[in-house]
Amino acid sequence: MVLTAEQKCYLWLSAAEVTPGHVMHLMEDYGSVQEIWEAFGGKNGPKFQHGTLKVLEKLHSHTAMDDLVGKLERKNVNLLFCDDPAYPEMLKNIQDPPYLLYYAGRLACLEKPMVAIVGTRRASSYGMEMAAMLSRGLCEADVCVVSGLARGIDEAAHVGALNAGGRTVGILGSGINVPYPPEHTQLLRKIAGGIGLIISEYPLDAGPLAFHFPHRNRIIAGLCQGVVLVEGPIKSGGMHTVNAALMQGRQVFAVPGRVGSFGSEGPHALLRDGARIVTSAQELLEDLDLADVALEKKKEKQQRIRLSHEQSRIISMLHVEPVGMQELSERLQMDPAQLMTELGTLEIMGVIRREAGNRFYLPLAARK
Repeated sequence: MVLTAEQKCYLWLSAAEVTPGHVMHLMEDYGSVQEIWEAFGGKNGPKFQHGTLKVLEKLHSHTAMDDLVGKLERKNVNLLFCDDPAYPEMLKNIQDPPYLLYYAGRLACLEKPMVAIVGTRRASSYGMEMAAMLSRGLCEADVCVVSGLARGIDEAAHVGALNAGGRTVGILGSGINVPYPPEHTQLLRKIAGGIGLIISEYPLDAGPLAFHFPHRNRIIAGLCQGVVLVEGPIKSGGMHTVNAALMQGRQVFAVPGRVGSFGSEGPHALLRDGARIVTSAQELLEDLDLADVALEKKKEKQQRIRLSHEQSRIISMLHVEPVGMQELSERLQMDPAQLMTELGTLEIMGVIRREAGNRFYLPLAARK
């Protein structure tokens, strides 16, 4: 990749994790990021904490910076600067927007309407199902699902989007080459290697330090029109993301849960304070004025697809809830071999989808 002198200076500061707020103050004192580079190490140069200073000293040469750029290229990690046309306008307008983002995957995700689905790592089966269901429905309406690649609700949201063939953005609290949790390495690669996107404010090799995640959460909220808390206690990362969303003027939604359960504390507190209740992706789409997107996609699909009589009968059985193959065969009085063929065809066409337990369901956008 070819970087300007100014971009290399921003990369230099980012490599030492100099915060956006600190960079802003330095710019006020020195006038430009290149002047910060030039003044570094001099009598009147900028001051940094010891650990930051050591990193900046190590990289303060054109050779060292060229080596760093080469390392990024070898890792297939790209850079998005705040003045780049592809940098999302909504994120640019938050307090202390990242001056540099590291990414892998498709920047086209950032052109879509985006909704965040967040929640606890200790998710219940209900919470996981709700996160996946909301994610599928949003993706079927061409909305991009954003989350933090953590265990639990985040994982369900990303997997739901992937299963729907939709776009999803994962925001890390560590360097892109240090996935956290480690067992989500394959999930990260699947997102970045498909039509999704992985983003981090942190440089290569940065670990998942505790203080990284609150800063990460402001990016999740900043990218999105709305944030949905599915499950989580009142004191949690999900609630931190919600608070960031409220400060940024984003819409906040909460999924109702069982009274008294661990995961319901946060959502129920939000609902008491006036957050919007959400029980389906359609409700989200309507509240965010995105329902027309889903309708247009449905019309486009209907124009492309011509269903047989048997396929139409199958679809009519799936309007209410997912149904297993044996039950479908009995209800429709259809030979299992023929039914399997028709189901396979409909699945390939994208008209229906399969969930765990070999049960089939009709995507949200096709139910209207």
